[in-house]
Amino acid sequence: MFKLIPDFAPGPLDLFRKRTSFNWKKLKVFLDTEDIIKYENELIKILENNPIYNVENLTTKSLDEQRKIAFMAACHQSTIPQMKLLNMLDNVKRFIATCRIMTVVTDASYIKNTVGNSLFVSSIMNMGTSRHEKFMDDAENGKILGCYCLTEIGHGSNARGMRTTATYDKNKKVFVINSPDFEAAKCWAGGLGQTAMYGTVYAQLVIDNTHYGLHAFVVPIRDPKTLLPFPGIEVGDMGPKIGLNGIDNGFIRFMNYEIPRENLLNKVADVTEDGRYVTPIKDPNKRHGAALGSLSAGRVNIAGMCDALGAKALTIAIRYAAVRKQFGPEKEEIPILEYQSHQFRLIPYLAALYVIRNFNTFFSEQFIHFSINNITGKGSPEMGIEIHGLSSASKPLAGWIMKEAIQESREACAGHGYLHAAGLGDVRNELDPNLTYEGENHVLIQQTINWLLKMAPQVLQGSKISSPLQSLDFLSNGLDILKNSRFTARGFDEVCHPESVIKTFQWLVLFLLKSTHDKVEEEIKSGENVFTAKNNSQVYFGKSLAIAFIQHYSLQIMLKKINEAEDLAIKRVLTRLFSLYGLWAIDKWHMATLYKGGFATGPSASVLIQNAVLQLCRDLKDDAVGLVDAIALPDCFLRSVLGASDGQVYKHLYESMTKNKYNMNRPPWWKDVVDYTEKNSKSKL
Repeated sequence: MFKLIPDFAPGPLDLFRKRTSFNWKKLKVFLDTEDIIKYENELIKILENNPIYNVENLTTKSLDEQRKIAFMAACHQSTIPQMKLLNMLDNVKRFIATCRIMTVVTDASYIKNTVGNSLFVSSIMNMGTSRHEKFMDDAENGKILGCYCLTEIGHGSNARGMRTTATYDKNKKVFVINSPDFEAAKCWAGGLGQTAMYGTVYAQLVIDNTHYGLHAFVVPIRDPKTLLPFPGIEVGDMGPKIGLNGIDNGFIRFMNYEIPRENLLNKVADVTEDGRYVTPIKDPNKRHGAALGSLSAGRVNIAGMCDALGAKALTIAIRYAAVRKQFGPEKEEIPILEYQSHQFRLIPYLAALYVIRNFNTFFSEQFIHFSINNITGKGSPEMGIEIHGLSSASKPLAGWIMKEAIQESREACAGHGYLHAAGLGDVRNELDPNLTYEGENHVLIQQTINWLLKMAPQVLQGSKISSPLQSLDFLSNGLDILKNSRFTARGFDEVCHPESVIKTFQWLVLFLLKSTHDKVEEEIKSGENVFTAKNNSQVYFGKSLAIAFIQHYSLQIMLKKINEAEDLAIKRVLTRLFSLYGLWAIDKWHMATLYKGGFATGPSASVLIQNAVLQLCRDLKDDAVGLVDAIALPDCFLRSVLGASDGQVYKHLYESMTKNKYNMNRPPWWKDVVDYTEKNSKSKL
């Protein structure tokens, strides 16, 4: 079994590796399975042997060089079976593993491939019919390149307000796509800037001056033989960005551009040749939801990208902290990981990473199975609603926590962490867009709030509540939890016990649900409309509710995984991670709410929880290196002088600084320096 996992080279990290309380290789097998580890080894070998994935200092190259490299890598990825959406059924776990690896190895090209071409394919898969199969097949086989055009310059989160129109012409039997002005131009679509030949374009469907809402169309953009745009289109690149410049994010305007009637993706609605609008879904709100259903795929995927990038940053910071020595009680200096403040800066994020990573694996599997069932007509509408509600909270929380984890990792590596060679600047920039695309997080999480608020009347009536993924089931006991659940822990073991952590989160969700519901009702009674009432019930109410809800469900899924562990050492360390994340999250987000709602009284709850967080950080300190070893990628793709698996930080720093000829020579403009100083010297004479 362990032959699949090579040993690390001996070095300074051995000090902590020998202290580890569990076998890190056993943990890796438990988390990933032997089959996935074997597959990952094969994939990594393929990537190692392809020079397109081993370009040094990629992000310092010119914009055009980054674009070409990302395109070539994306083309290669389209040949990897597990990267093809149509092959997901073969091995869901391999698909998930591939996505995590590609996020770290080549984030720009991976996003170009997934948010561009793959989202184009999945949108057709989810919203199209047999008449659109050729577009899907051609994109999967690399005959055409697609993109996904939803966002407009003037509208992002408010999809209903988008102004691109698709007006049906009965005489020509075509749709006429039009952008009334630049604010209605589609934008930010990956691949649209320079390479996409087709796009899934969302537009307001109009027949005889009657508006039928947002619908999706397959729209030809560029001639596949010349890559020149078709007449009636203005398309271009949006220019350099903070990061991910390998992706050609573009904008597009339509000037009465005609496309065939058949290019309407017509699973939920169609237009006949004579201009009749036909749909089995009479409710326009449900049609709108169905039209945007493919966005859940992006949100689920983005949450997984966040944990992959967070894992890279924490691997670098924790390995560095185990090697870097400063000060000490005696003459001998000690590793900075021994310091309480450093443990508190990093280890709670490591615990969060494990919980979020486990949830993302579970949720990705559930989503993919749901998508496949949906395509074959076996999908459950209730599960679709639950997936939308969960993904609208899991994506924001994963992004927010991993953003903090990456920034803390950068700062925890101090000055050396600011070096490009440390690898932390790029990962920070690569994580950043995850916070805003596929739904700006603060707006997106309101979808979860609205979903949960619909449950409030049932909770208050004591009704039985259930959902396919069981995320809502505990709400059935809502009245009893609100009435009888209180903080009763009296010591470290009790406050850390999983049952105590889950009980606290269940109370939090129920209290915040009732509080938010009551706040909305209070606003309405005072004369506000529903929109304003909900707007005035976000901060301290709805947002806290959605965060507590997704944290509770993530912890439930983590607990199920822990209970599968047969190795007691693995079960113990995972339980500590579970408890640390839960208690740290309570202290970070919800402590005031525990007192506000009467769940806790007096200082004992806050004292016990904070002391437990520090004790768990201390208990996990010796396991931290082993925990990152179990999820880290090989050094060739970690690309960090501070986080290499051999721990030879100073050797790698020296090599990085001295191997670059520019670093070790006078600058090409050295004469300007000399002339300046000589001029100043003469003027003084």
